[in-house]
Amino acid sequence: MLSARTRLSQGNPTCLARVPARAGSRVIVTHAAATEKTSIPLNICFVSAEVAPWSKTGGLGDVVGGLPIELVKRGHSVISISPRYDQYADGWDTAVSLTIDGEQVRFFHTLQKGVHRVFVDHPWFLAKVWGKTGSKLYGAKSGADYLDNHRRFCLFNKAAIEAVRLLPFGPGEKVIFVANDWHSALVPVLIRDHYQPRGEFKDAKTALIIHNIAFQGRMWAENYVDLNLPEVSLPKFAFTDGYSKVYTEESPMEEDEEREPPGGKLYAKINWLQAGILSTDKLLTVSPNYALEISADAAGGVELDGVINQVGGAEGIVNGMDIEEWNPKTDKYLTLGYDDTTVFAGKAAAKQALQLQLGLEVDPAAPLFVFIGRLEEQKGVDILLAALPQILAGGGNAQVVVLGTGKAGMEVEVAALDALHPAAKGVVKFSAPLAHLMTAGGDFILVPSRFEPCGLIQLHAMHYGTVPIVASTGGLVDTVKEGVTGLHMGKLDPDELLQEDADAIAVTVARAVELYPTPLFAQMVRNCIGQDLSWAKPARRWEGILEALCSGSGDASSASDSRSAGSVKAAGVKVPIEDIFSGAPSAVQRSSGTVTGTVRVAAKEPVTAAPAATAAAAAATSSPGTAAAAASAIPAKPQPAPASGAAAAAASTGGATPKLPASNGTSAPAAAPPLKPTAAAGNGTGVVAGGVTKPLAAAVSEKPVTATAAPAATKTAKPPVTPSKFPDGGTVFNKAGNTQAAAPTAAAPSKQASS
Repeated sequence: MLSARTRLSQGNPTCLARVPARAGSRVIVTHAAATEKTSIPLNICFVSAEVAPWSKTGGLGDVVGGLPIELVKRGHSVISISPRYDQYADGWDTAVSLTIDGEQVRFFHTLQKGVHRVFVDHPWFLAKVWGKTGSKLYGAKSGADYLDNHRRFCLFNKAAIEAVRLLPFGPGEKVIFVANDWHSALVPVLIRDHYQPRGEFKDAKTALIIHNIAFQGRMWAENYVDLNLPEVSLPKFAFTDGYSKVYTEESPMEEDEEREPPGGKLYAKINWLQAGILSTDKLLTVSPNYALEISADAAGGVELDGVINQVGGAEGIVNGMDIEEWNPKTDKYLTLGYDDTTVFAGKAAAKQALQLQLGLEVDPAAPLFVFIGRLEEQKGVDILLAALPQILAGGGNAQVVVLGTGKAGMEVEVAALDALHPAAKGVVKFSAPLAHLMTAGGDFILVPSRFEPCGLIQLHAMHYGTVPIVASTGGLVDTVKEGVTGLHMGKLDPDELLQEDADAIAVTVARAVELYPTPLFAQMVRNCIGQDLSWAKPARRWEGILEALCSGSGDASSASDSRSAGSVKAAGVKVPIEDIFSGAPSAVQRSSGTVTGTVRVAAKEPVTAAPAATAAAAAATSSPGTAAAAASAIPAKPQPAPASGAAAAAASTGGATPKLPASNGTSAPAAAPPLKPTAAAGNGTGVVAGGVTKPLAAAVSEKPVTATAAPAATKTAKPPVTPSKFPDGGTVFNKAGNTQAAAPTAAAPSKQASS
């Protein structure tokens, strides 16, 4: 055992760090001045497949990059552990190595902003991804996962656990492990089923955070024998679905591939995320509304809603953002930096620069709408493209810019936007300078996501004083307040491209055009940039939850007091929509276990919720608080008012799908056929609709799976904590399509090298 472990506090709840608890009350100060220090310092270890800036494919890397820094500021001892995908210049060999399942691993280390960053070194990571850290972490391309991902990430999980007690700066066994998504979901499984029964890590706690439930680590059941896990763990992994294919480099998904809906067979799989949920001490996710969505039904929970509810549900914590990289005052890509006191001058300069750079008419009076993101269905790009003819034919002077890369078909459509209208520009490339300039120069940012666990782009936009127009889903509901810090377009169909969704975007943009010249819009800009969207508040909520988690042992009375204090602290941190103005209406109504009002009905005219003159008068005579209180709740999905004349002709094609120019200059449908269920792809395991990682159960519900001799083969519930291998009562098939009567045994794994 390492001497570092002896420095842990003994009189505090478990998982505490080396500094003894300090008596006295807390001193709460503003985030800008000094960070509040905890009186109960914790040892916290984040285990994640991604950590920005070293490795990142999405929001997971941002969270593990930013949150630990803020927790260190609050007085906690924090370490993050991730794979060493590249030869990071700041990562130094610790000379500590060990052998796991016949494979030797080493540990590299750097200390950045008080956080110990550890990288697990093995050829399964470095040889596959070397030099391409920003991509190819899970497969050579999306929808073609590496065949040995189960071995890669199992090795990573086991190495991460051992690292905390092997490394000289490690916290030892009194630690809270924070696992992130399926890639590290074996950590809670191993702690509960392997280490603690042996008397090791007996005071450790585990938390598992779901960043995107569409990615679950669904793999063929035959892979289980390679994991070398306790046999008692096998029932937690047992899972069946109606899909005969898992997308790997051996059987990749093509971009436009459509797969047949599940039929009359069930296939034996293992599900890493399910096992983690059934093993962890605390289940978390990245926003309160998303926590409700994933537990509400099989579609929202991608067939894990039953398991989530079985363990008591997930607790949602809204993410923060990196206010150093994204800071309008110091942004290196802006010629004129600004803050909340100079926001209008700074944004005007950025807008002019953006219009000049992209060849748009330089017009400060033209409302400029921007989209920045991946060109794929999950982000609602297809719906936005279908709405553009209505938006640009609306009779106003709106300008629209779309930036992103993604699916080839969408890239072609975006590149052709210039031919659609002189006020539309499409840029198909990854460009950090342009993304920053658009975030600052845009008046509104469009976020028409079909689902969005938390969302980061809307936080960046608000921090720059750019008003978001968002779909009413996931964390967008928790972070954007209708009429106060943005506009909601309603909840969009998660599976299909519908004309009514395109209409909803167009109508909401029309509302924004009406709003733009009014004082109410200026107030919304101030509301946006005036928020603290950093990690400061989320870190305090994390702290309270982890303190409550750690206080489960020791003296009963002190543990109860500590747990109560931690819970009170966590409950005192509000989500952005609740924390702006005390008298403002809530954007949604919630009840335990179900979403009762993701979209609330509001009495609105179809196109202009409030005439510009009325809005201006209201804003001019009211304070920000009363303006917020007067703002309506999230509207029902708006419908367009009847069009007439040239506008009607331009915005409609006799009820047909809106048209956009094709790459050859001819008119081609902007909308693909209704999105159909296709394959599991990316990160190991979601199910996508037309390329969208979509709730698998939603596809299943369209054509219910019926197993041979199984009278009730619905996909709304998963095995309980101790199921008997795989579900009985039906025929289950393996990867080869052969009948499998029982789950694979938990035999010792093969020691052969990875393919």
